Amino acid sequence: MDIRKYVTLKKISLTGFRYLSFFLILLFFLFSPGCSGPMTYINPSVDFSYIKRVAVAPIINLTKDKFAGEKVMNVVATEILRRGVFDVVEFGEVSKILREEGLKQDNLIGKQLALRAGKRLNIEAIVIGSVMQYGVSNIGGSSFPEISISLKLVDVNSHTILWEAKHNLKGANILDQLFGMHRDSPEDLCKEVIEAMIDTLFG
Repeated sequence: MDIRKYVTLKKISLTGFRYLSFFLILLFFLFSPGCSGPMTYINPSVDFSYIKRVAVAPIINLTKDKFAGEKVMNVVATEILRRGVFDVVEFGEVSKILREEGLKQDNLIGKQLALRAGKRLNIEAIVIGSVMQYGVSNIGGSSFPEISISLKLVDVNSHTILWEAKHNLKGANILDQLFGMHRDSPEDLCKEVIEAMIDTLFG
Protein backbone atom coordinates (compact mmCIF):
# COMPACT_ATOMS: atom_id res chain seq x y z
CA MET A 1 0.00 0.00 0.00
CA ASP A 2 1.18 3.50 -0.81
CA ILE A 3 2.52 5.00 2.43
CA ARG A 4 0.72 8.29 1.71
CA LYS A 5 -2.63 6.50 1.37
CA TYR A 6 -1.93 4.60 4.57
CA VAL A 7 -1.18 7.81 6.50
CA THR A 8 -4.30 9.46 5.06
CA LEU A 9 -6.47 6.52 6.11
CA LYS A 10 -4.97 6.60 9.60
CA LYS A 11 -5.76 10.31 9.88
CA ILE A 12 -9.36 9.73 8.75
CA SER A 13 -9.74 6.88 11.27
CA LEU A 14 -8.34 9.02 14.07
CA THR A 15 -10.59 11.93 13.12
CA GLY A 16 -13.60 9.62 12.98
CA PHE A 17 -12.74 8.21 16.41
CA ARG A 18 -12.49 11.71 17.87
CA TYR A 19 -15.86 12.70 16.41
CA LEU A 20 -17.43 9.50 17.70
CA SER A 21 -16.03 10.12 21.20
CA PHE A 22 -17.30 13.69 21.14
CA PHE A 23 -20.72 12.50 19.96
CA LEU A 24 -20.97 9.90 22.74
CA ILE A 25 -19.98 12.44 25.39
CA LEU A 26 -22.55 14.88 24.01
CA LEU A 27 -25.25 12.20 24.14
CA PHE A 28 -24.35 11.45 27.75
CA PHE A 29 -24.86 15.07 28.79
CA LEU A 30 -27.99 15.49 26.70
CA PHE A 31 -29.73 12.47 28.14
CA SER A 32 -28.46 12.95 31.66
CA PRO A 33 -31.02 14.64 33.98
CA GLY A 34 -28.32 17.16 34.80
CA CYS A 35 -28.62 17.05 38.58
CA SER A 36 -26.57 15.81 41.47
CA GLY A 37 -27.81 13.83 44.43
CA PRO A 38 -29.22 15.27 47.64
CA MET A 39 -27.23 17.67 49.82
CA THR A 40 -27.05 15.93 53.19
CA TYR A 41 -25.83 16.25 56.76
CA ILE A 42 -25.68 13.48 59.38
CA ASN A 43 -24.76 14.36 62.94
CA PRO A 44 -21.48 12.49 63.50
CA SER A 45 -21.92 12.30 67.28
CA VAL A 46 -25.29 10.51 67.23
CA ASP A 47 -25.96 6.79 67.54
CA PHE A 48 -29.31 6.43 65.76
CA SER A 49 -30.08 3.11 67.43
CA TYR A 50 -31.85 4.93 70.28
CA ILE A 51 -34.57 6.06 67.88
CA LYS A 52 -37.45 3.59 67.81
CA ARG A 53 -40.44 5.74 66.94
CA VAL A 54 -40.77 8.98 64.96
CA ALA A 55 -43.50 11.31 63.80
CA VAL A 56 -43.73 13.08 60.46
CA ALA A 57 -44.91 16.64 61.08
CA PRO A 58 -47.07 18.53 58.57
CA ILE A 59 -44.77 19.70 55.78
CA ILE A 60 -44.47 23.45 55.22
CA ASN A 61 -45.90 24.11 51.77
CA LEU A 62 -44.28 26.94 49.82
CA THR A 63 -45.75 25.93 46.44
CA LYS A 64 -48.86 26.80 44.47
CA ASP A 65 -50.20 23.26 44.90
CA LYS A 66 -52.23 23.43 48.11
CA PHE A 67 -51.94 19.67 48.60
CA ALA A 68 -48.17 19.44 48.04
CA GLY A 69 -47.39 19.27 51.75
CA GLU A 70 -49.73 16.34 52.32
CA LYS A 71 -48.41 14.52 49.26
CA VAL A 72 -44.82 14.87 50.43
CA MET A 73 -45.69 13.86 54.00
CA ASN A 74 -47.35 10.65 52.79
CA VAL A 75 -44.35 9.66 50.68
CA VAL A 76 -41.88 10.45 53.48
CA ALA A 77 -43.79 8.27 55.98
CA THR A 78 -44.09 5.45 53.44
CA GLU A 79 -40.38 5.51 52.63
CA ILE A 80 -39.40 5.46 56.31
CA LEU A 81 -41.76 2.56 57.02
CA ARG A 82 -40.52 0.68 53.97
CA ARG A 83 -37.02 0.57 55.47
CA GLY A 84 -38.39 -1.04 58.64
CA VAL A 85 -36.01 0.87 60.93
CA PHE A 86 -38.34 3.32 62.72
CA ASP A 87 -42.00 3.06 63.62
CA VAL A 88 -44.05 6.02 62.38
CA VAL A 89 -46.94 7.55 64.32
CA GLU A 90 -50.27 7.73 62.49
CA PHE A 91 -50.86 11.14 60.86
CA GLY A 92 -54.17 11.82 62.57
CA GLU A 93 -52.67 11.39 66.02
CA VAL A 94 -49.69 13.60 65.15
CA SER A 95 -51.89 16.41 63.80
CA LYS A 96 -54.22 16.24 66.80
CA ILE A 97 -51.43 16.43 69.38
CA LEU A 98 -49.56 19.17 67.55
CA ARG A 99 -52.68 21.32 67.28
CA GLU A 100 -53.45 20.82 70.95
CA GLU A 101 -49.90 21.85 71.81
CA GLY A 102 -50.14 25.05 69.79
CA LEU A 103 -49.12 24.31 66.20
CA LYS A 104 -50.04 27.28 64.03
CA GLN A 105 -51.03 27.36 60.36
CA ASP A 106 -47.44 28.00 59.26
CA ASN A 107 -46.54 24.48 60.55
CA LEU A 108 -43.37 25.77 62.20
CA ILE A 109 -42.28 23.55 65.09
CA GLY A 110 -40.09 25.14 67.73
CA LYS A 111 -38.15 23.53 70.57
CA GLN A 112 -40.87 23.69 73.22
CA LEU A 113 -43.59 22.45 70.90
CA ALA A 114 -41.41 19.53 69.81
CA LEU A 115 -40.65 18.68 73.44
CA ARG A 116 -44.28 18.71 74.56
CA ALA A 117 -45.57 16.83 71.54
CA GLY A 118 -42.71 14.34 71.73
CA LYS A 119 -43.65 13.30 75.25
CA ARG A 120 -47.30 12.85 74.37
CA LEU A 121 -46.55 10.94 71.16
CA ASN A 122 -43.87 8.82 72.83
CA ILE A 123 -41.32 9.52 70.10
CA GLU A 124 -37.58 10.15 70.11
CA ALA A 125 -37.44 12.26 66.97
CA ILE A 126 -39.65 14.16 64.55
CA VAL A 127 -39.33 14.69 60.81
CA ILE A 128 -39.95 18.29 59.79
CA GLY A 129 -39.54 19.85 56.39
CA SER A 130 -40.74 22.02 53.56
CA VAL A 131 -41.59 21.64 49.89
CA MET A 132 -40.40 24.56 47.78
CA GLN A 133 -41.37 23.29 44.33
CA TYR A 134 -44.02 20.77 43.36
CA GLY A 135 -45.54 20.74 39.91
CA VAL A 136 -44.78 21.69 36.35
CA SER A 137 -42.28 24.38 35.39
CA ASN A 138 -42.20 26.14 32.03
CA ILE A 139 -39.04 27.31 30.29
CA GLY A 140 -38.92 28.54 26.70
CA GLY A 141 -42.27 27.01 25.83
CA SER A 142 -41.29 23.62 27.24
CA SER A 143 -42.95 22.23 30.38
CA PHE A 144 -41.55 19.62 32.74
CA PRO A 145 -42.15 18.48 36.35
CA GLU A 146 -39.90 19.85 39.08
CA ILE A 147 -39.66 18.91 42.74
CA SER A 148 -37.66 20.62 45.50
CA ILE A 149 -37.82 19.36 49.10
CA SER A 150 -35.99 19.93 52.38
CA LEU A 151 -36.23 17.50 55.33
CA LYS A 152 -34.79 17.29 58.84
CA LEU A 153 -34.84 14.65 61.55
CA VAL A 154 -34.80 16.44 64.91
CA ASP A 155 -34.40 15.04 68.43
CA VAL A 156 -37.52 16.08 70.34
CA ASN A 157 -35.73 16.48 73.69
CA SER A 158 -32.61 18.41 72.69
CA HIS A 159 -33.97 19.82 69.40
CA THR A 160 -30.66 18.74 67.85
CA ILE A 161 -30.63 18.20 64.09
CA LEU A 162 -29.75 14.54 63.61
CA TRP A 163 -30.04 14.44 59.83
CA GLU A 164 -30.85 16.93 57.10
CA ALA A 165 -31.27 16.59 53.36
CA LYS A 166 -32.21 18.90 50.50
CA HIS A 167 -32.91 17.79 46.97
CA ASN A 168 -34.11 19.35 43.74
CA LEU A 169 -34.92 17.36 40.64
CA LYS A 170 -36.29 18.27 37.22
CA GLY A 171 -38.13 15.66 35.20
CA ALA A 172 -36.49 16.73 31.96
CA ASN A 173 -33.01 16.83 30.51
CA ILE A 174 -31.62 19.26 27.95
CA LEU A 175 -32.91 17.22 25.01
CA ASP A 176 -36.37 16.94 26.54
CA GLN A 177 -36.51 20.70 27.03
CA LEU A 178 -35.39 21.37 23.46
CA PHE A 179 -38.07 19.14 21.94
CA GLY A 180 -40.81 19.72 24.52
CA MET A 181 -40.80 16.11 25.69
CA HIS A 182 -42.09 15.04 29.12
CA ARG A 183 -40.44 12.78 31.66
CA ASP A 184 -42.31 11.47 34.69
CA SER A 185 -45.18 13.08 36.56
CA PRO A 186 -44.73 15.30 39.64
CA GLU A 187 -45.89 12.37 41.78
CA ASP A 188 -43.32 9.99 40.28
CA LEU A 189 -40.61 12.61 40.61
CA CYS A 190 -41.58 13.32 44.24
CA LYS A 191 -41.16 9.63 45.10
CA GLU A 192 -37.78 9.55 43.35
CA VAL A 193 -36.58 12.65 45.24
CA ILE A 194 -37.69 11.39 48.65
CA GLU A 195 -36.28 7.90 48.06
CA ALA A 196 -32.89 9.45 47.30
CA MET A 197 -33.09 11.64 50.42
CA ILE A 198 -34.15 8.84 52.79
CA ASP A 199 -31.42 6.60 51.37
CA THR A 200 -28.84 9.03 52.76
CA LEU A 201 -30.26 8.47 56.24
CA PHE A 202 -30.48 4.68 56.18
CA GLY A 203 -27.65 4.02 53.77
